[in-house]
Amino acid sequence: MKKLLVATSLCIASLSAHAVITVPKYDVEAGQKIVENNCAACHGATGVSVIPTQPNLAGQNIRYLFKQLRDFKTGYRVNGIMQGQIATLSEQDLANVAGYYSQQKPWGAFAGNPATTDAATKLFLGGDKTRGVISCAGCHDPKGAGNAYAAFPRIGGQHAEYIGLQLKMFRAAGREDDVGKDQMRVNDAQKAGDKGMMQIVASKLSDKDIKMLSQYVSALH
Repeated sequence: MKKLLVATSLCIASLSAHAVITVPKYDVEAGQKIVENNCAACHGATGVSVIPTQPNLAGQNIRYLFKQLRDFKTGYRVNGIMQGQIATLSEQDLANVAGYYSQQKPWGAFAGNPATTDAATKLFLGGDKTRGVISCAGCHDPKGAGNAYAAFPRIGGQHAEYIGLQLKMFRAAGREDDVGKDQMRVNDAQKAGDKGMMQIVASKLSDKDIKMLSQYVSALH
């Protein structure tokens, strides 16, 4: 419990450094039309993706969705496919898309991996102080529900393949690996030039850690 409280305190401190994300008033019907034309092939018409490397978006918190779309639009977060799909969309369009997906029925969960559940539970809920790894639950909730106010995403039940890929991209950024920007993922820090929370935590994770955490998260609900 103490570890979880420490992790939660760190997340609150991180949040305090940023203004709360404000999403413009959105139009769900307009968002649906954009989704059908631009997003459904990868993320599903209702936000449930059949492609393991592409995230489910149905019921995801709107602040997170809007911020990520805006980050893709500005080039702050790099992904050629995403940037191509939203290149012609306005900020209002992005709000409409985020609003539409946030209103859809949330996705379910997968079976996970019973063989690594105990070890993954300890790491997810309690972290590992010997390596300076804080718990995932402090920011993402013990059930992976996220924090809508802070724009921390819901991750419970997400595709394990997608979670693993994102953790490796955060890790590459945290370790400053010699790879392209499209293989790294940005994460807001308390001040410019610093590494963000996810980059710091992921930089301490092994491939084994990432695999078991990804499988564990995919089963949370």
